[in-house]
Amino acid sequence: MTVPSIPKLLTESVVYIMLNGMNSESCGLTRRSRAENAEFVIAYVRALGLSPQPQSRLMRMHRVLTRAGGIISPEDQEFETALEAERDFQVLAFVFDQAEAHSTDAEFQRLVKNALKDSLLQNEDRGQSKGRDAQFELFVAAICQSAGMLPVSREEPDVTCHVDAIKFGIAAKRIKKVTKLEKHVRKAADQIKKARLPGIIAIDTCVALNRDNERITAQIPDEQFGPLYKQPLKHFMDDFHDNIQDWVRGKGVRGLVIHDQQVRFQPNGEWSLVGMTMCVNTARENHRHNREFDMFQERYTTGLPNVEHL
Repeated sequence: MTVPSIPKLLTESVVYIMLNGMNSESCGLTRRSRAENAEFVIAYVRALGLSPQPQSRLMRMHRVLTRAGGIISPEDQEFETALEAERDFQVLAFVFDQAEAHSTDAEFQRLVKNALKDSLLQNEDRGQSKGRDAQFELFVAAICQSAGMLPVSREEPDVTCHVDAIKFGIAAKRIKKVTKLEKHVRKAADQIKKARLPGIIAIDTCVALNRDNERITAQIPDEQFGPLYKQPLKHFMDDFHDNIQDWVRGKGVRGLVIHDQQVRFQPNGEWSLVGMTMCVNTARENHRHNREFDMFQERYTTGLPNVEHL
């Protein structure tokens, strides 16, 4: 199935939950400039005893965002590096702002070490992408931590958390091609079944719905942007809704949480990270399971930074 990229749909046309960037004081975050954010991320990585290589994606991003002058024009050869940093450094800063309780945890340190890997641009790693895969697991765990779903652990299926007395297991998957959705959903459902926990599948669609890593250049007013952003993801989920129900049946999956993040050019001339999160219930046929999904969804979404309900 061919799905038009989100940037193309937004440019030509004219979310459930939308993020207007993560670098703010909400959800326990500290407000920082881009350069300060870059310094914070690298300093945190080094405090864990890790040494990012000079040519790694994070160090290249760091150099661009902290160099003298602070202005990066579209003609600059490092302009795309700066735009990609808008996503990666905001996500990692959010992770590290929530990570105080886990900074000495061996699995947390392993994931951060893996997160240093990958190419500069996420579309350059359409196959293996251990770096951003680990980054997504860290992001999901950070949302749970921010939402107070304690204790949060990095264990099978990928992340576990609690809502009241119920322990949930979350399997986190980055989908890089729409045709691979079934493979990843089935694998995640099997992980959840093996963990013997009420489960949630968290899916990152950043590459699957934007294969060429295009930017949203249409300067769409804020009041129109959220509903427009919601449309392509809703169409995507509507197309696969019935299949997903079949793929997870009998595996203990209570629902899916779909995360998408894109880089946007705003009407005020600023570039920013925007994101959308959509929740899909796969437990409607069982009253208790349906209630558990509702409990998870209600709590989890409170952990998202800068959330707006559409």
